[in-house]
Amino acid sequence: MSLRDRSDLDLELRNTSDRQNHAELIKGGGKTQVPCLRIDDGIGNVQWMYESDDIIQYLSKI
Repeated sequence: MSLRDRSDLDLELRNTSDRQNHAELIKGGGKTQVPCLRIDDGIGNVQWMYESDDIIQYLSKI
């Protein structure tokens, strides 16, 4: 599922009740906290951002 927010960003939403998504969240970020933004820089570096204010600030700069 994807969501287009007010800034016209195409964001993929994943339900953590899905076992695969839940496992990826734990494996990648180390915790099950949501909301969570997975940031992939395209060259193999992945960052997991959990705080809503941080996510909003990051997305507003894109």
